[in-house]
Amino acid sequence: MDAESVPTALLTLGLECLHGAGKKKTALSVAVRPPAQAWRVLFAAASTGGAYNSGSYGAYGRLSAWQSLAALAGSAEGASAAEVEAHVLDCVWYGFGADTKWFEQVAWDIGLAALSPGRQRLAVLAATDTD
Repeated sequence: MDAESVPTALLTLGLECLHGAGKKKTALSVAVRPPAQAWRVLFAAASTGGAYNSGSYGAYGRLSAWQSLAALAGSAEGASAAEVEAHVLDCVWYGFGADTKWFEQVAWDIGLAALSPGRQRLAVLAATDTD
């Protein structure tokens, strides 16, 4: 898979969050994002929680965000910080979203995808928050 195929690949995965996306009235938005932005999204969600949650705050929020980033990048469990960083930097990161019923668009809507360096693995994390 090449980087230009990621929007199509996301639509073929059968993700509930993208059900109905890609059609004329429900466009899919996909953009390449730097790894630092993926980190910020994950850390903000983990450290502050959802709309009615206090989150994990600083250190535990960083740990949760780091574990999520490592998993999306395909790092082995127990990988060193240097190994995780190398995997994260080798991936192409995407932010995605769609105006579907799944994305609540209340407080937190997250759509992240990481394409592995060999372009053989696409890892996806999608989350939403609702009242």
